[in-house]
Amino acid sequence: MPSSMTGFGRAEITNGRFEMVAEVRALNNRYLEISIRLPKSLASYEYGLKEVVKRNVLRGKISITITYRDMLNLTENFVLKKESVRFYRNILEQIRKEAGLEDPIKLEHLLQFSELLEPDDVELKDDELEKALSEVMEKALTNLNGMRREEGRNMIIDIRERVSGIESKLEAINAQGKENPRRELEKLAGRLAELIRSGEVDRNRLELELALISDRVDISEECTRMNSHLQLFRDVLDHEEEVGKKLTFILQEMQRESNTIGSKTTEISIAHSVIGIKEEIEKIREQVQNLE
Repeated sequence: MPSSMTGFGRAEITNGRFEMVAEVRALNNRYLEISIRLPKSLASYEYGLKEVVKRNVLRGKISITITYRDMLNLTENFVLKKESVRFYRNILEQIRKEAGLEDPIKLEHLLQFSELLEPDDVELKDDELEKALSEVMEKALTNLNGMRREEGRNMIIDIRERVSGIESKLEAINAQGKENPRRELEKLAGRLAELIRSGEVDRNRLELELALISDRVDISEECTRMNSHLQLFRDVLDHEEEVGKKLTFILQEMQRESNTIGSKTTEISIAHSVIGIKEEIEKIREQVQNLE
């Protein structure tokens, strides 16, 4: 069953050595676009992580954030930001003077500011780390795809209901459309009677009108093609996995047939049904844009 292109997945791995968290967000997109934010120390693993994503996602804009914390050497790989120390010390001095305090600035006051230390991004290369990165990414993507499948399932239910609604409207249009040529002939007969009475009958014009009337008002061919498009739409929806682009094309053809039916009919009831079909096609199109 097709999946939605939007979703979120999260996973984490914690052992005695490190803690790692992966968060994956997916949005709709024409192609597969991957962006990864991870610590500089893990930058060398970016290509491998993108390959993991490609094995799990076909299409969409995928944004990944990975955080990493070394649980054995929490202070070893940090650098003191001296400029920040001086900045915050000056701020504290100004506050002390403005408040009229006599107590001096102490170390514990400065340690309230987390910005004084930053990780020393030394590149890490480790088989265990690489394995953990792949594992946490696979888990996050599994959770993402679970959410996307559930959302896709709900979207498919809604789309099928709308397709059924279009089929019902089309059936009514087809039945009413069979009367279109007869009604138009009656109108033409009325106009001819007036022309005959006034002596303004143009034989060539009469023959042309009679030749064109059936084609101009007959919508049976458009209804047949529309039914064919609806059947193809259902087949693709039920039997293919990557459906978004193909369904978008079918919807364009359905819209074209709806426009033609609307332009041919002179019946208000048919025109209203055509408007309803166009509205449903547009709502389906919005849903399909979010299918993988």
